[in-house]
Amino acid sequence: MIKFITDSSADIPIELMREFDIRAVPTHIIWGDQQFADRVDIQPEEFYQRVQVDPLVPTSSTPSIGDFQIAYDQAIEDGATEIVCMTVGARLSSINSTAQVAARGYEIPIHVVNSNGISMMAGWQLLAGARLAALGKSCRDVLEKIDEVRRSVVFLAGLDSLFWAKRSGRLANAFRVLSNAFPVKPIVTIRTAVGKVEPVTLRRTYASLKEGLLAAFLKRMPELRNQRVAIMHAGAPETALELKEKILRVAKPAELMVSYTGPVIGLHIGPKAFGIASAQAL
Repeated sequence: MIKFITDSSADIPIELMREFDIRAVPTHIIWGDQQFADRVDIQPEEFYQRVQVDPLVPTSSTPSIGDFQIAYDQAIEDGATEIVCMTVGARLSSINSTAQVAARGYEIPIHVVNSNGISMMAGWQLLAGARLAALGKSCRDVLEKIDEVRRSVVFLAGLDSLFWAKRSGRLANAFRVLSNAFPVKPIVTIRTAVGKVEPVTLRRTYASLKEGLLAAFLKRMPELRNQRVAIMHAGAPETALELKEKILRVAKPAELMVSYTGPVIGLHIGPKAFGIASAQAL
């Protein structure tokens, strides 16, 4: 039996996590003298409400080797004969290397997979593997499917402010220089072939940011009938629903969902950010 594990940045909706028995190893949010396990002790809605009014700026810490070992042990207790562990991109976080170290010494195969992305970039890959496993396919088939889906992923995100991204150091120097001259709202991408944040364009207003991101996505993905599409948001459900309605006016994807982006990614993109991730429905 194949069991699936991910870190809490994958942003897979809880109902799908439950359907495919996917375990999430939480990253920790440190807020002053308080510490929260992502989506265990603090939910995305609470995080985005608090972060906009609390003068303290939170930070995060990655799961420990022990955290992953607990997840591996629980999966084995539940009958796992092989484990697939999907993590945030290795160029964006040390979580992948931690999960690999934790996997050493187990008698059953534990396949630690680098998603080369964040949020539903990883989520679509893992769901593709879990759906195939549910059909009784082998772990080799599952890993091949994950690799195939990874190559098809398209991701774009719009940030309402550069404050959080500048703190994390994830944006190009050009964006940081421009932000000193006037306020900007960047659109960024992550390509799984590269695995790091890259700039796309800049916008001055939130309305223009929404228009620009949707236009950039549809330009990259003019045909959506065979695509699974996720709209993620950082405490901006109205924006996510607006984008969903606009996509449905022009296309009917094979699957379309709205997902909350958790606190860990929220620390890097800030409140009101949003994104779209799509992958082929192979």
